[in-house]
Amino acid sequence: MKFSIVQKSLLEALQTVANVVPTRSTTPILENVLFELEDQKLKITGTDLEVSITTQISTEKTEEHGSIALPARVLTEMIRSLPGIPIDFESDENNKVKITTDQGLYQIAGIGKEKFPEMPKLAEKRIIEVDNTNLSRMFGNTLFAVSADELRPTLMGVFLQIMGDEFRMVATDGHRLSKIVNKNFHCEGSPVRMIVPPKAVQIVLKNMEEEGTTKLIIDESGLCFLFDDTTLYTRLVEGQYPDYERVIPKDNDKKWTANKDLLMASVKRVSIFSSALTHQVRFTLSPDKLVISSEDVDIGGEAREELKVDYTDDPMEIGYNAQYMLDILKHIDTDDVVFNLKNPVSATLITPSKEKDEEESFLMLLMPIKLSS
Repeated sequence: MKFSIVQKSLLEALQTVANVVPTRSTTPILENVLFELEDQKLKITGTDLEVSITTQISTEKTEEHGSIALPARVLTEMIRSLPGIPIDFESDENNKVKITTDQGLYQIAGIGKEKFPEMPKLAEKRIIEVDNTNLSRMFGNTLFAVSADELRPTLMGVFLQIMGDEFRMVATDGHRLSKIVNKNFHCEGSPVRMIVPPKAVQIVLKNMEEEGTTKLIIDESGLCFLFDDTTLYTRLVEGQYPDYERVIPKDNDKKWTANKDLLMASVKRVSIFSSALTHQVRFTLSPDKLVISSEDVDIGGEAREELKVDYTDDPMEIGYNAQYMLDILKHIDTDDVVFNLKNPVSATLITPSKEKDEEESFLMLLMPIKLSS
């Protein structure tokens, strides 16, 4: 294998692929990236066996085709340290690679392609095209609520439902839930239900262009995202996603509205004095007023702030995990936030004061925590 390439384009490609390469693995070959050169196109692939990513770039000059696996960390750090100059690559029959610039010579020991895992091929190619703006918004507004509890593996991913005229995403960890629906979506064929692992979602968000569309290639066990020069494959989380509609309350008849930024700032300040174990803050509601308070008995600290809110029902005290509350408020993109609740022990529905447009429905749910005496 022998070719020349510009430092900047190679570094960008390596950084794209490095997102999936494990820094330490019981299977050492996974700490490498695979270079495959053909027709002045260099294809670079990385995988952790769950998520795989391949990106393709043009070379300046190709003299010999070939393939080789190279250590990802060392190679990326070395290319990053170079200025924006042409780089020459050359490998020999012993899988030794010489990297030459006008400033120096570097050598790396590679591994033959035959030892690198083969990339998965999807059996049933069903292709669905999704607008990038919608896909980014929907992933961004659900990823935060994905569970990290390995005892509940089906919750360890974003649940996608694609129906004939609707595209839904849901994530929950049992304490909070986020559900976003695009009502202006058209898809032929049978409905799709799949659970996408969070690592794949994070990489999609990093690689997706702001404009345009992304193609999703789907089969029963895997999912591919096709970008311009990059393909991301991920295995799906196995199992049946819980019936999330059952936990979304339909009879929360008490409503209050607050300025989102003021509420976030108050919760953030008051939570500094909350218990390090529970992060509990107390919301005390009364007509047109919210008092947020917290106490940490271990350090003898406490805090209390008062906010003007739009509320006309009976007084109520509710406990929330401050971090969960802040995570939810971060995803509200209107000036005001609306809370719908029933009582201090039932789930609270939290929504923007108005939907982004008629094509979208977005709600979040937060479970209260028992107030300490």
